[in-house]
Amino acid sequence: MLDKMAFFVYVVRTGSISAAARKFNISVSAGSRWLQDLEQKFGMPLHRRSNRLLTPTPAGQKLFDDFSPMLDNSEHLCRQMQEFQQHDKGHIDIVCTPVYAYHYLMDMISEYLITNPDVTFNLNITPWALDHAAESDLTISANASYQGYREHDLHLVRREIMQSPFRVVTSQHYLDRQPAPQKPSDLTQHQCLFATTLTGSNDWIFTQNGESQIIKVPKSLEVNDSDLLLQGVTKGAGIAYLPAFLVEPEIESGHLISLLDDFDTSVWSLNLYYQPPATASAVAIHFKQFLLKQ
Repeated sequence: MLDKMAFFVYVVRTGSISAAARKFNISVSAGSRWLQDLEQKFGMPLHRRSNRLLTPTPAGQKLFDDFSPMLDNSEHLCRQMQEFQQHDKGHIDIVCTPVYAYHYLMDMISEYLITNPDVTFNLNITPWALDHAAESDLTISANASYQGYREHDLHLVRREIMQSPFRVVTSQHYLDRQPAPQKPSDLTQHQCLFATTLTGSNDWIFTQNGESQIIKVPKSLEVNDSDLLLQGVTKGAGIAYLPAFLVEPEIESGHLISLLDDFDTSVWSLNLYYQPPATASAVAIHFKQFLLKQ
């Protein structure tokens, strides 16, 4: 019965039976049966649904308020016991933005597994990483600092991993067909490749002499993966607005040409989101520390 009470606590915390089921490594149907068993045990409804939201009844709220501290204390004790292990053991759920996963994360996990073979990982690679933050141990998500941007309201700790300004780039193949833009407003007459997952929209920000302008570029090609955008611009599909760390090797090799270098741009920021130490698992804490040291 205690495991079903713990499951109910995570249902309330995540607002989702499916998210809690993933936490307990059971099916959604099994999780629903657990809730039914719990309600039959207490002889009263513990939750209700309204507008697709799952909220506790007064009785459910009482169970949540009184049992969740005990659950947290027991999980904290389990984490302390894990500290006595010579090697990390356990499971880590990570949700990560594609560009970081492809260029950095897999190398780090591979290195970590060499000395911690008893740790298992589940990776959810998605450009909408923050939408899954409540059901993961670690979330790695990127955003661009631009006017009107609002970060998700998350009850998580945030740590910035890296920053990178955007660069406007194209290929010589494209410039053989079109003259290079001399000012940001010229971009409205060009084929532009963009990702709302990078910049939030098709608005590109440029700043010069303290004055900023927002250019709404044509939606010639939208992709939600930075590496696919890089492939497209390299093959001559148009002009792209990509983080500097991603395009600088291509600029140095001559595969891409940098444009509008007299203007400052938005800043691409990569952030790590994680549970506070009081609720995080020991193995997730250790891997987070390993990640940040890199």
